[in-house]
Amino acid sequence: MDAVDDRGVWLRVLDGDADAFGVVWDRHRDRVFRRALSAGNSPTDAEDLTAMVFLELWRKRSSVRFVDGSLLPWLLVTTQNVHLNASRARRRHRRFLERLPHPEHAPDPAELVAEKDSSRARRVREVLSTAREQDRHLAVLTTLEGFTIREAAEAIGISESAAKMRLSRLRARLSQTPHDLSTTEGSTP
Repeated sequence: MDAVDDRGVWLRVLDGDADAFGVVWDRHRDRVFRRALSAGNSPTDAEDLTAMVFLELWRKRSSVRFVDGSLLPWLLVTTQNVHLNASRARRRHRRFLERLPHPEHAPDPAELVAEKDSSRARRVREVLSTAREQDRHLAVLTTLEGFTIREAAEAIGISESAAKMRLSRLRARLSQTPHDLSTTEGSTP
């Protein structure tokens, strides 16, 4: 099949032979890619441009020109044109972006979170970090997850009255001053 020149293969393309277009692709894609690469494009851009060249070949399939039975010269000229068009488009895009007004300074989201991180929230984290694991689970289940004290107590395997007592102790610790906090449960005065 390689003995047939591009013109013969192209006639098969025009007759609806899908495999014939693949033959042209296989014959010339590497040269088109190298031409796009040598024009200063990155390998990724050269791949995209190669695909665009073959798209143009398909779009203009009824008007392509052959030189000595080969499509390669037409493909290489089209590669140069596609490269120039893509370069112009990139320059226009850059100029457009440069004309856009610069955005106003936006506060750092981390700073916004830090501002919301009130002393009360820090206090809750401090108390919970020093509390027993079951007490932490109990507080999370009742406060954040919305379970009743009875449901939370059952989930962690304690009685409802024990859960009420533990939550009461956590609330008392939260109401203490930071200095008082250091002398409670598990620490020495």
